[in-house]
Amino acid sequence: MLDGSGHQLKDYQGKWLVVNFWADWCSPCREEIPDLNQLYSSTERNELEVIGISYDPLSNEEIKQIVTDWGIAYPVIATDPMPILPFKLPNSLPANYIFNPKGELMAKLSGTQTYESLTKLLKTLKKKSQ
Repeated sequence: MLDGSGHQLKDYQGKWLVVNFWADWCSPCREEIPDLNQLYSSTERNELEVIGISYDPLSNEEIKQIVTDWGIAYPVIATDPMPILPFKLPNSLPANYIFNPKGELMAKLSGTQTYESLTKLLKTLKKKSQ
């Protein structure tokens, strides 16, 4: 993830995916990390993946330090090279994008999310996808 290899959305097809954009200057981004950690740790990897992407172009070393300092448990993708995503960077942070197992964007969430809000939305989206 922070090894310089490129990532594409199709790398995660077959499972639900939550993509979280954050920045080190964004205090609401820090606030939702425990909830994203809980979502990541409470779900089987073959069902759901949570990944973080730095909004700002930081070095891998800077990102690794933030991951350690903030206690981020889910994988964080470096922005250099920028992962190939089917959308532009969000206009506000924090921002979370939810994709279904087919790689289709199902929801774009702006603002701080909680474990409860994410699990409730995922449950609703899964029912709609059946």
